[in-house]
Amino acid sequence: MSQFSILRFDLVFTLFAGRLIQSLASTSVWVVGYATLADQVPANQIGKMYGLVTVAINVGTSAGPLVAGVLFDTGGYWAAWSSVLILIVFDAAMRCLMIENPPINRPAQNKADEEPEREVLLPTSTENNEELTGAGPEKTGIHFYLCLFTNGRFLGGAFSYMCFAILTASFDATLPLHVRDAFQWGSMSSGLLFAVLQGPGVFLSVPVGWLKDRVGTRHPTTIGFALLVPLMWAIGIPGDERFPWASTELVGPVMYSAAVCSAGVVICLLNGVGMMEATQAVDEIQDNSPGIFGRNGGYSRAISLVSMSWTAGMFIGPILAGYGVEQIGYYGLNCILGMFVPCHNHVSVLT
Repeated sequence: MSQFSILRFDLVFTLFAGRLIQSLASTSVWVVGYATLADQVPANQIGKMYGLVTVAINVGTSAGPLVAGVLFDTGGYWAAWSSVLILIVFDAAMRCLMIENPPINRPAQNKADEEPEREVLLPTSTENNEELTGAGPEKTGIHFYLCLFTNGRFLGGAFSYMCFAILTASFDATLPLHVRDAFQWGSMSSGLLFAVLQGPGVFLSVPVGWLKDRVGTRHPTTIGFALLVPLMWAIGIPGDERFPWASTELVGPVMYSAAVCSAGVVICLLNGVGMMEATQAVDEIQDNSPGIFGRNGGYSRAISLVSMSWTAGMFIGPILAGYGVEQIGYYGLNCILGMFVPCHNHVSVLT
């Protein structure tokens, strides 16, 4: 093996190892951050707060590549990476300065746990209190996850989040290639389309979160997926030879851009659905059986499971999109995705 090959292998190995460490760290921060919100934010305001988090994520994911590209072009590789290191140090400092109040959304423990000195004096009262509160044995290990998976709200939220991730990943994988082949658009035009796809979330995530706090997540999520059915069909039409009227220089690009922008607005109804449903499912179970998930509650474990469903969707999405485009074309892929959405809607309504 030549010295060049060894050097190339070392670079690839270092790149993959770095990405692995980055994914582990980002997943931990993601889960802990949402669990902290679930602990510290009143239950009737959790949707609005998740909306704010979605705004921050959209702004960061939109501005990050732009800032990194400018720094890389002007200062080179280390100038771009130095900005990341500065942000990490700033993030760690903010975390150390954060004042963490006692959790407000965890159910009260039995009085026997809060006042152990009364347990010896009044054992009968303690037993009566346990019967009144309906407390059961603490669920640990596999029993915790079995308890969650028997909750319809949690299953619906996890499935919704996975479907949302599949749609998002499909857009990411196919949009630039389709506009290049159909309209001969370059990277600038593709970037603008991603901006109109993600931009509405910056302005609508908080109002949609407020709406979910008032009416719940089921109806907004169902409406969002229902509206995506015709939009996915409309997105697949421009550039397809079966619709020559939508392939002209004017109609095709305008129709495609309008459909993508409309999808960006509708997708706001789906933001945070998995996290909210997981949080509310844990609250629902703990309200019925206080103390069932222990003193620290089950938010972190539930949110980690929902994050896994999102990751599974992001893994399946590009594979499904790439295979679908090659086998049945872009229009066929969007029709399949549009048919997949009603199946989710049925599950969402039932749960």
